[in-house]
Amino acid sequence: MLYLQSIGLWRGIPHVLIMNVVEPYEPIQYHWFFNQQVDSKDSWQPFSREDSQRLEDAYMGKCEKDEVVVATDGRRYDVRLRERKRYSVYWEQKPAKVRRCSWFHKGSKDMNYTPYSEELSDLLEDAYMIAMTLDEWKTNLELPTGETVILHNPKLMTQYPSSCKEFPPSPNEQTQPRTLKRGTENIPVEIPEGEPEIVDHLVFMVHGIGPACDIRLRGIVQCVNEFRSASDSLIKSHFRQSEDSCIIGRVEYLPVNWHKVLHGETTGVDKDIERITLPSINRLRQFSNDTVLDLFFYNSATYCQTIVDTVASEINRLHSLFLQRHPHFTGRISLVGHSLGTKCKLCFSEQNVLMLCSEKDLKDIGIPLGPRKKIMNCVKKWKVIPEILYSPVFIGAHVFIPQVSIDYPQLAFHPQAFFAMGSPIGMFLTVRGLKRIDPNYSFPTCKSFYNIFHPFDPVAYRIEPIILSQDMDLPPMLIPHHKGRKRMHLELKEGLTRVSSDLLGSLRMVWQSISQVPTPALAEGGISSMTLTDEAEVSPMEQEESNFTKVGTLNRGRRIDFVLQETPIESFNEYLFAIQSHLCYWESEDTALLVLREIYGNILVRNTHL
Repeated sequence: MLYLQSIGLWRGIPHVLIMNVVEPYEPIQYHWFFNQQVDSKDSWQPFSREDSQRLEDAYMGKCEKDEVVVATDGRRYDVRLRERKRYSVYWEQKPAKVRRCSWFHKGSKDMNYTPYSEELSDLLEDAYMIAMTLDEWKTNLELPTGETVILHNPKLMTQYPSSCKEFPPSPNEQTQPRTLKRGTENIPVEIPEGEPEIVDHLVFMVHGIGPACDIRLRGIVQCVNEFRSASDSLIKSHFRQSEDSCIIGRVEYLPVNWHKVLHGETTGVDKDIERITLPSINRLRQFSNDTVLDLFFYNSATYCQTIVDTVASEINRLHSLFLQRHPHFTGRISLVGHSLGTKCKLCFSEQNVLMLCSEKDLKDIGIPLGPRKKIMNCVKKWKVIPEILYSPVFIGAHVFIPQVSIDYPQLAFHPQAFFAMGSPIGMFLTVRGLKRIDPNYSFPTCKSFYNIFHPFDPVAYRIEPIILSQDMDLPPMLIPHHKGRKRMHLELKEGLTRVSSDLLGSLRMVWQSISQVPTPALAEGGISSMTLTDEAEVSPMEQEESNFTKVGTLNRGRRIDFVLQETPIESFNEYLFAIQSHLCYWESEDTALLVLREIYGNILVRNTHL
């Protein structure tokens, strides 16, 4: 539509007629959103472009009488279109509202734009279409809720409360209008592209003590989502060539929650503990009952059995459900445990060997089938001591290591790797009287084991010193920063140390030339012991491959202990960040990169531009 716009005289400029072309009306592009809690507040989050398109296609072809279910978010959630609800598949979670969105509003104090209901969006879209077609703006539209919307022009639309519908308030008044936007392209929202359909690897992640897993007091589901997001970003940034070439797909991470069952109504343990809990310092005692007591529960024969049964049954349940939703999955599976969660799966005991063995494996190694406790009695009475179980882990100095007798169930698969994060495994073995792990010992069905820890983590302990001889002092492997090499403050610290060492070395040579004292005499003074190797020149992972040190067979002869690099602020006071360091793994991109490196091995090609 063409129309003439008149511009009056201004500072001697003559009257001019300008021909403008009114933009034709274009139908709105809908995008689907879901509502979720973010920091205890409701927040509308967009589906990925792929999921939104699948929802839109299903909506356009839906049958009014039948419910249409669309799998979203890597098949971890199902959306029921008629209900407009999003349901989690693998874990219990309150259903989230779902909307087909086109119009959004934002108040002066709001951080994000909120979508209108589908009914109000249709009213706004009809009014917008009429205004565009007839080129009639500054029209008022009264909503069923009582508010008034004024369409000033295609770029400026505002909403006023019902008390201001006749006389919109001035900017100086306290009541401020809401800003309206049409379409997601006009609001600052990041819409993800979507996840690859093919899953290369499945990882089960088990939490530690207490219901909260990180410093922000989030649960296991939120923390695993954070870890999954970090992993997906690392694949796109570090392994872009392999992803673009469709050599790899994605890694699926699923949370394993055992705390909820232990403290649920089935055991009734919370009610029993509450009866004997003192009324003073209530919050501190409640925190202790929810977290610290999990350690005592694990050392109890009754509740330790509950914990182990819950972990194993939950892993098997998730595994079965995953295969139902991914029938063509042919990848491998790994396990990740945090803190006490590492003890719940692989705690270096004969029971865990049985847990990782299938019935066929037990037959192959000569253990008779039957109830688990009978099998364990056979082992303990020395009736069946297969070679695979014979090691100081089980028999230390020909004395059986006492521990709680637990009937360990079996997993339905053989894991490729086990990652322990902030694990107390080394401490548990030591207090049980274990002096050394046989270097030839390895899990029969899990070939790789990584012990990952933060240097300030008060709960984490090392494993390699128990395997190596006492005369070997091998520091843990330094995990590279995900952006390459070491953190700047660590390189600066080592650089200053090297400069000091070089300066002292030069002074030593000068002193030797003057005093003519033999070199060995001065070497005994300890000056030469300050020289450090330049780890910054070669990445720790490259050092592991070039300077190979065999550490038993738990990790196929490779290194087991891996230490994260502390951040600059953490290096100022290690005591201040001790608790935070135990809870940092879920957000650690360096940890996620180490997991990806083990999962994909040499298949992935790292982006050399980083």
